Amino acid sequence: MSSSSPRTEQVLSTLRLGRDVLLPLPRMVRPQRRIPLALCVALPLLPLAAGLVLAPPLQAQPTTRARPTVVRSVPPETRPNPALEAALREVLFPVRIDDGQGHGPDPGSDEGEMVKRTKIKAECERMPAPRYTWSRVDLGGDDRPEVVAQVLGPMVCGTGGCPLLIFREPSPGRLQLITQMSLFKDPLIVTERRHNRWKDLITRVRVDAGTGYYAELRYDGRTYPTNPSVPPAIPLRRAEPGTAYLEWNDKDPRAHRLPCEGTPQKRGL
Repeated sequence: MSSSSPRTEQVLSTLRLGRDVLLPLPRMVRPQRRIPLALCVALPLLPLAAGLVLAPPLQAQPTTRARPTVVRSVPPETRPNPALEAALREVLFPVRIDDGQGHGPDPGSDEGEMVKRTKIKAECERMPAPRYTWSRVDLGGDDRPEVVAQVLGPMVCGTGGCPLLIFREPSPGRLQLITQMSLFKDPLIVTERRHNRWKDLITRVRVDAGTGYYAELRYDGRTYPTNPSVPPAIPLRRAEPGTAYLEWNDKDPRAHRLPCEGTPQKRGL
């Protein structure tokens, strides 16, 4: 058996001493502390706990059961409206006529309008043709009725409702968008109460299957609320009489197909 070197004997002698001898550690190495098991379990849960503390409270659903009183029901118009169809296409299928860097025809020019109609047609043909219902109702009290329209279809509607659009008609055949509302559930109730000289509107809001409430929509001087489920729309607190518009069902022939092209909307004042 070969003899051990002095260095080997020193190491073996040190190991025999067991726990009574502390081996020197390199300068950059620090002894690791044992983390308690409870802390190991709690650390991964800290982000979740912080999220629960910092997250805003869930909005309480309205408890109101007030319902409007329908004193009259006006059925949708039986004829399609080409000027409205042109306005709906522009709202539902917004397009750019330039290349994103300012290169293209001048907006409002004949060439620009032709390019816009071509692009709108291409976008419209990508989806199943939506339908629409429409009515005329004087909301502003100036004896110049506005045009209200509901757009229907699987690509534009959801469980919460469908788009509702309100236009004023400053000149025959030319429509100007006032409000584009999401989550509309027919019918549209038009009351005689007014804010900023325009009549208040009422519509249903779906919370979940079989649960909902009615919301009141007030004109703010420029537009109506665009979402009836959040402020500035407010839950209806008392029964309010009004006239029902745009009520329909799947078999109603007054739901018109929206064509992807047609007579362009008139320009100018």
